[in-house]
Amino acid sequence: MVTFKSPAARRTRGDGEQDVDENEVFDEQNYIQALGAGSNKKVQFVSTTPHRLRKRMTTPSLQSDSDSELSPSDSGEDDDDDGMQEEQKVKKEDKENSKTSRTPSKASSAALYKTPAKKSKTTSEPLTQPSMVEEYFEAHGSSKILTSDRTLDRLHTPKLDRETLVRLLEGKPSCYYKEIQQLHGKHRKHFSKWMLQLQLGFSVLVYGLGSKKALLEDFRVSHLSEEIHLVINGFFPSITLKSILNALTCEVLDHQGSFRTPADQIQFITQTLKDSPDLHVYLLVHNIDGPMLRGEKTQSALGQLASLPNLHLVASLDHINAPIVWDQFKQSQFNWLWWECVTFQHYAEETSYENSLLVQQTGALALSSLTHVLRSLTPNARGIFKLLVKFQLENKDNPSYTGLSFQDFYQRCREAFLVNSDLTLRTQLTEFRDHKLIRTRKGADGVEYLIVAVDASTLMDFLENEEGD
Repeated sequence: MVTFKSPAARRTRGDGEQDVDENEVFDEQNYIQALGAGSNKKVQFVSTTPHRLRKRMTTPSLQSDSDSELSPSDSGEDDDDDGMQEEQKVKKEDKENSKTSRTPSKASSAALYKTPAKKSKTTSEPLTQPSMVEEYFEAHGSSKILTSDRTLDRLHTPKLDRETLVRLLEGKPSCYYKEIQQLHGKHRKHFSKWMLQLQLGFSVLVYGLGSKKALLEDFRVSHLSEEIHLVINGFFPSITLKSILNALTCEVLDHQGSFRTPADQIQFITQTLKDSPDLHVYLLVHNIDGPMLRGEKTQSALGQLASLPNLHLVASLDHINAPIVWDQFKQSQFNWLWWECVTFQHYAEETSYENSLLVQQTGALALSSLTHVLRSLTPNARGIFKLLVKFQLENKDNPSYTGLSFQDFYQRCREAFLVNSDLTLRTQLTEFRDHKLIRTRKGADGVEYLIVAVDASTLMDFLENEEGD
């Protein structure tokens, strides 16, 4: 690094330092001549320092020049005109060199140093090959998916009625009849344990692949024939909690009368069994997880009955998610003991109320369900339903028929002496709605309309059977 000194400062020093000062002046003049300040020729200065160190070296050089102007040696003395001119020339040359070093020409900068271009994150390289996702869809999208057209509709044989289908299936025994009978005999050995567990206050729940109806029926015949028991078919599509409670109060406990709510019936059953501790009632439920028994109210009522000390419950389930129905409180009420009973038997009776693709679709199934439901109702309830059925059959050819309004239906029922108030009629309609016999809808004017949810041919057969009875 080169430092500049004023002539006044050189005069204050001794004669011994004159030789050194003359050498410094000589070096200074050579430096100026090298920069081209002393001649008219322009000498191009090429910096050989790395590109990244240029900014670091040029900035302190300017600061050193400014510091030299404010040095304490020059503050109190006057400089000569020649020294000032030389310093100004050197400063100008340094500034020009610093500018040229900061912004070098394109040719010189390219020749001296070349920085590689940075790859931006946003720019993506062109894909010369398809990605894995495209290759997957190209491989699987071109292949044709073949679907079989061998459907039941293409069979030339006509569909059978239910009775014919059941008769044909019964004539074809199972290939594993002996193994199934061995399983049945293996489960029969546990009947005595079931009775002991029922007497100890537990409830027995059987599960497993295959129908358990024949197994529970065998248990009823062998061990419950001498006991008071009630069989409930939970797979029946129209069974309700009210029908179960009515069977307990009327048929088992021989109660004459009616109850306002199911809670009153449960309270009556509870009090009667508490007053008669020697009376033991056995409740046998096929498919306690049936569609009509999965409700919260039905399961709560069955749990209250199962918690009674002298009412014993034996049930079966087939749905894989059936335990979700019971929370911790209901589990404590039922107090289940789980028994795995795999039978591999057909669900013949459990699925008899379902529509099959092999059976000709007729109204026999709906008619049988309708007949069973109405037989459990009171005579006034059957008269109310018949009145609604007759009015719907009278308007079956009317395309604009949307149903019978509630007020018109109430007037017709009053004229037939079937109800004495609209509250009684609404209670009866609620029971029809629970059995899925009728549907209600509101029209554009806000009026409630009633319609029977059964086709006209089935309703005509129903009326013929009722008139014949």
